[in-house]
Amino acid sequence: MNVLNYLISFLLWVFVAITATILFIGDFIVWLLTFWWDKRLFWLHKYSTVWALFYVWINPGWKINVIGLQKISKDRPYVIVSNHQSAFDIVLLYRINRHFKWVAKRELSRVPVIGWNLILNRCILIDRASAASAKKMVLDSLKHINRGSSILIFPEGTRSKDGKVGRFKEGAFLIAQRAKVPIVPIVIEGSKDILPKPGIVNLFQKLTIKVLDPIPVEQILSLTTDQLTKQVNQIIREEHERLAPNKYNE
Repeated sequence: MNVLNYLISFLLWVFVAITATILFIGDFIVWLLTFWWDKRLFWLHKYSTVWALFYVWINPGWKINVIGLQKISKDRPYVIVSNHQSAFDIVLLYRINRHFKWVAKRELSRVPVIGWNLILNRCILIDRASAASAKKMVLDSLKHINRGSSILIFPEGTRSKDGKVGRFKEGAFLIAQRAKVPIVPIVIEGSKDILPKPGIVNLFQKLTIKVLDPIPVEQILSLTTDQLTKQVNQIIREEHERLAPNKYNE
């Protein structure tokens, strides 16, 4: 069975590599036709959403339950924060179907196709070892928010090793305070089990995306950045513990 899993996973990764390369051509064409008049790159993000969700739609074994999507208005920007379980989260979060810019580590920009898409979409790339890069991340985020785009950040800064919600960094919450926009907490569960081991893909998995109540600007501004960071960390952790108590009982 292990050999069969590796074979199926290998063929799937080959399929992803081929189709992603083909779909990137469409991505580039959309960018070429729109970047000079679509300042937010709204239509390029729409194409990127279809591209990402293509890999969900072709596999009926992935059952996604989206809860609370109506809490995110399409008419205003937010700072969206989510726990981070696996690389599949990047695909999964396009399911919220809202316009946003990723805040991602700069190393991803060097990944063929995926990195090129991040660059074309003018996503915010950060060198985690550079204080200057962190400052630029805040400024770039404010520019996007002022244009009406939300930003989406994994405040843990990296993927969880055990599936539990880890400690949050302050960057996302400082941006929300500077921009004076609500924070939307999102809880993801199940994505870690899609990629249980390096190279292995689980084709049958239930996934949950739960959008929690937005944190209003008044509350955001009434707290220090440290207090706000810890409060949102606790909100997401407690909700994730309700969704996946087994991860916290181990």
